[in-house]
This record gives sequence, C-alpha cells and structure tokens, in this order.
Amino acid sequence: MILETQRLILRELTAEDLPAVRDTLQNSEVERVYEHAFTDEEARDWLERQQRRYERYGFGLWAIVPRDSEEAAGMAGLTLQNCEGRDVLEIGYLLRPSFRGHGYAHEAAAGCLRYAFDQMGAPRVHCIVKQDNFPSRKVAESLGMTVEREFLSGWGGMRKPHLLYTVESGGPEFFPLVKWLSVGDRHIRALLDRELAPLGLNSSQHMYILRVCANPGVTQDRFLTFFYLHPSNVTRAIAALEKAGFLRREENETDKRTCRLYPTRRAIEAAGQIREMTACWQEAILQPVPPEERERFLWYLGETARRAAALCGGRQGKETEE
Repeated sequence: MILETQRLILRELTAEDLPAVRDTLQNSEVERVYEHAFTDEEARDWLERQQRRYERYGFGLWAIVPRDSEEAAGMAGLTLQNCEGRDVLEIGYLLRPSFRGHGYAHEAAAGCLRYAFDQMGAPRVHCIVKQDNFPSRKVAESLGMTVEREFLSGWGGMRKPHLLYTVESGGPEFFPLVKWLSVGDRHIRALLDRELAPLGLNSSQHMYILRVCANPGVTQDRFLTFFYLHPSNVTRAIAALEKAGFLRREENETDKRTCRLYPTRRAIEAAGQIREMTACWQEAILQPVPPEERERFLWYLGETARRAAALCGGRQGKETEE
C-alpha cells in the first residue's frame, strides 16, 4: 500500500491489474480526451511503464482500490511530465467507466496531493489537463489548483491546447533550521580545515587544543564533560593529539583510575593562532547580524543547539561551554 484515504487504498499496479488497466484506457471518454484508441498492447505498455517508474523514481500511477472491493477502480498517482522543456510533478487520475460518479477521482487525487506535500516534501504539484476536459479541470480546481499557463501538448506528439494547473505547498521547501545549520557547519568546517592545516590540525581538533590550554592538568574524566560528543570520540581525539605532540597525559596521583591532561608548547603556540583566526571568522560570519542583536542571537543559537543535544540523548548541563 502506498497511501489510503477514507474510502480508497492506492497501491502499486501488478500484472494482475492488466484487465482493469485495459478497461480504464479502452473506453469512449478516454478516447475522446486522448484522441486515441488504446490497443491491448498499448495498455500493457502503459502498465509496464508505471512499474518502471516505481523502480526508477519511487512513484508513478497507482491502482485505486475501493475499501469495499478488491478490484481496481482505475489509476491515480504522481509522475514527472514535460511542460515546455521542464519536468513537473503531476497528479494523474483515470477511472474505469463503472466506477465514475462516486467522487473517487477527487478523493484519490487529494490523497496523492497530501502524499506529495507531506511524504515527498514537494514545494508544488501540478495537473496537466486538456483544455476541453472539464471533468478533470473540475478535479484540479477542487484541489485548490489554479491555471499557471496554457501550452500545446498531447498523446503521441499531438499538439492540442492544455492547461498547467499548479498549487504550492505553502510550507518551506526544506526545514530552514536544519538546512541553514547544516550549510553553516559544512562551510565553517571547510574554512577551519584550510586555516588549521599549516598547524597540523583540522576543524574537529581545534576545540580540544583550546580546552586543554585553558584547563592545564584537567582530569580526563572532567575533560569529557566539556563537549557535546560521545566520550569515545573525545578519547580517540586525545590519543591522536598526544601522538601528534599537542598534549601529554600524566597519571593522576589522587586517583590512579584516571589521568591528567597537559598542553605541550606546540599546543600553546597553536592556541593563540586558533583564537585569532576563529575570532576573525566569527566576526565575518556575524556581519549580517546587527551588533546590538548579536548577544541575543548567539544565546538563541546556543539554546537551540543544547536542545538538539538533549533530544539526541546528550547531556544538557555541561560544566563549561564548548
């Protein structure tokens, strides 16, 4: 099952649906709209084309099955259709003659629209309707669609007036918080990797250097609490930095089960450069934010990040900020 509505279930077409596909395509109403009489072979090709779409795109025209029947009442679904040189996501719907007049076309199309917006996250969806196909135009308009443009199209290269109906989702194309935090993180890391490379460090290591220089002699257990990271990641980073000559570990005389961390001269020299470059980058990145709003902006950013860590099972209260 792909989706369900109050009275209908939409599922992928199978070879057993071929008789229903033939009945959907081989009738006077479809022949009038398409200006073409579908043969048995073309009906089979139609079904197999939908199956190829499922494999290639994850969607296509699906079988419409009323809940009180095991028989397909027709087809409805989503396809990519060409409209004057660009692909648009279109809702298509066709019913068998014996199932018309029950509102199934609108119900199935409305279900496809919700699927496109809620499941796929599509920013807009379309219907392409032959200009004189008034029943299909009525369905498109019942979905809140309006005509975006008129163009020439048709089955088999036929050039007939068609209407492109469009409706916008009304929501963001992507969740803006996730999108912009991801964009910012990716590019800031790239900048830091470039600047830190001459020091023999990368963007995932510089924060450890700053912390160990600011807290010489800190126990490793307490050091782990400074970061919103899994302890195993921090432990691996400590080992790598010790091997690279940025810090050293000494046995903790008061508790033999742990050790203390100390920066080396190399780490202290690097820390000054790290602070300078990160301060410059922060100033450049915050340039769009008015100076009087930056403190509040950073507070909200920090609270958002801490909330994300808490939702992922991270510890919300750290002894110091990362």
